[in-house]
Amino acid sequence: MSIAAKSLFWVISFGTLGYGLFTFVKPDDELLKKFDQGSKYTDARRVSHDTIAVLKEAANPNSDIKRLSRRDAQRLEKLQKAHRAREEVDATNENEDYFSGAFKIRSENIEQLLSHIPTLETNVLPQHFDNIKREANELQKFVVTSSFFLKEFNMRKYLGIVQNLQTKCYELEDRYVPRKKFGFTRKKLPKSHTQKENSMDENDGSGKTDSNKWDEKLFGFDSKEDKVLSLENDELFQRDVALRNLKNCTVGLRGVMGTLHITNLDNCIVLTGPVTSSVFIEKCTNCKIVTACQQLRMHSSIKCDIYLHVTSKGIVEDCDHIHTAPYNLHYEDLEKHFNMSSLDRNTNNWDCLDDFNWLAPDVPSPNWSILDVTERVCDWDEWWSKTPL
Repeated sequence: MSIAAKSLFWVISFGTLGYGLFTFVKPDDELLKKFDQGSKYTDARRVSHDTIAVLKEAANPNSDIKRLSRRDAQRLEKLQKAHRAREEVDATNENEDYFSGAFKIRSENIEQLLSHIPTLETNVLPQHFDNIKREANELQKFVVTSSFFLKEFNMRKYLGIVQNLQTKCYELEDRYVPRKKFGFTRKKLPKSHTQKENSMDENDGSGKTDSNKWDEKLFGFDSKEDKVLSLENDELFQRDVALRNLKNCTVGLRGVMGTLHITNLDNCIVLTGPVTSSVFIEKCTNCKIVTACQQLRMHSSIKCDIYLHVTSKGIVEDCDHIHTAPYNLHYEDLEKHFNMSSLDRNTNNWDCLDDFNWLAPDVPSPNWSILDVTERVCDWDEWWSKTPL
């Protein structure tokens, strides 16, 4: 037998024997697993399988990893909000502490000026009272411009202190300074021929009184009845204006005022341009008042309609049947006057009054309300020149 034939014979014999053994004798699965675990490639496969399992778990929105991540993010966000809140509180406290100290110093200074009044000579009292009024108005502006960080209760307290100082000033002025018959007149004493010639060259404006200075006397109109009264901006600019004891009158004030005091008016119409600081209304009955200001204080008045533009909250006290509507006055130089007054045209709290006699925060005050649209005066043009009906 040749070598090739022998080789073929043994290959077929061993192949047949191996096939028979594999067929009739089943392999041990556990043994194969052990063999597989001992392979040098097993560790790499295990790491790959574990990595894929972790990634699948992380991709699942309901997985523990996702929940822990969201929880950590929420906890971090809460901590950041709490930190910011603490910083804001600290800043507010610092602002209030500074404001309180500055307010105390300035109010005590006004108190000291008031205490000096009985000791001063009569001829220096008018200028002294002007200084006090200026300081009080500046202090009031200081309070109003600090309203963005002052609590509402503190805001009321400080404004009340300022009003008390202003009231005390006017009471002392009435007592110590004899007041001439109150009222504004445009007529001047006749000049001599020589005086006229000397003043002709001054009529171009250089000889006018500086309208931005504080006046020695409070001025305006007093004790008038059934009259149409008016003042223009060259007479009004930044002055302390008062309307007192008027009945059945129409008052037109086309200009920028420093403050406006309206006291004891009956059945009157008051039309005003912007007031840079405060409007004080007291003891008025059955009046229509159209005004724009930084601060409104209204006391002891009934049955009044206020067409209002106010940049801070208005305040009413001891009032009844007060109705408010938005400021709707128009005249030629109104926009220019608003720019001169620095009042913010975009901020108007005409429908947000604080009633000091009504402390229930959840129930509207019964002492004031918004004037119904059907009852509002839409055009005031005809009222500049006629008295109320």
